[in-house]
Amino acid sequence: MNKTDIFALSLIKGLGKKSLFNIISSGLSISELRSLDENELGNYIMGSGKVNAINSIHELFEHYQEKAETEIGNLNDNDIQFIAFSDEEFPFLYKIIPDPPIFLYVKGNHELLNYRKGIAVVGTRECSDIGRNVAFNTAKYFAENDFNIVSGLALGIDTAGHKGALEAHGKTTSIVTDVQNIYPEENIQLSEDILNQDGLLISENPPGTFPHRGLFVSRDRLQSGLSLAVFPIETDIKGGTMHTVQFAQDQNRLLFCPDLLSIPKYPNNFSKSRGVIQLINDGKAIAFNKSIYSEVLDKLKKHEVFLWDNISENQSNEPGQLKLDGI
Repeated sequence: MNKTDIFALSLIKGLGKKSLFNIISSGLSISELRSLDENELGNYIMGSGKVNAINSIHELFEHYQEKAETEIGNLNDNDIQFIAFSDEEFPFLYKIIPDPPIFLYVKGNHELLNYRKGIAVVGTRECSDIGRNVAFNTAKYFAENDFNIVSGLALGIDTAGHKGALEAHGKTTSIVTDVQNIYPEENIQLSEDILNQDGLLISENPPGTFPHRGLFVSRDRLQSGLSLAVFPIETDIKGGTMHTVQFAQDQNRLLFCPDLLSIPKYPNNFSKSRGVIQLINDGKAIAFNKSIYSEVLDKLKKHEVFLWDNISENQSNEPGQLKLDGI
């Protein structure tokens, strides 16, 4: 089924994400899907809106198809590439995470979607000056070593990570809630700098989506999902960054945290360091500083092989259920 048909289906009231994935997994074309009787079609559709969805597929699909074509055309007019789960460009690493997105809205260098070497540099908006420098220098070093620096365009640590990659004239990808209406407004120029330097903006939400807390939590799983490892630079024990950490653990990504307390003049009682210190003390993250960058590179290389090359020959094609040997 092509992406226009999938997008048209997504516009039908009563067809949720799980139902869309059921339909995608069926391998049916849109004409085959519409030829099914109510009972057969109902096997793919869940929820209270099933009756409306079945009727819309049978009787009104041409209307939704025309609407989908218009909306995709509008995206193209705004230099936004629309990518569906079924497309070849869709990131392989997203296909193996729980709860993968169905659609991506992309601006910039779409080749970074399946770039093998990515790390997420993330952290609090309310960072210390030292934390900001650690994020900048960490991102700069790994960008110089040909890594794609993934972050979320937020103020603080995210901004420093993106800027470090740009300083190195390297690769950087920002996972945002809306690729057209940038949030926060303070980083509109940074988003333009990323695009001007052959970087990438990604969102799973269509342009015009109102930014709310739930979208940022969902966004966090896509930061870790596109990466080999997550580098939380500064965070409290609770907060948005720890959502990314949890997603990284669920997705079997590596975790590296800076050894903040070994840095001269670091504010030892700074609340936004407590999460990083706890991750290290609990053995959930590997402590790093610039003296062991070569060891970190070696671990990242091995994990790259693990994620990309050691793929089971008998993996499921069901969205979000692809399995790698060893996971």
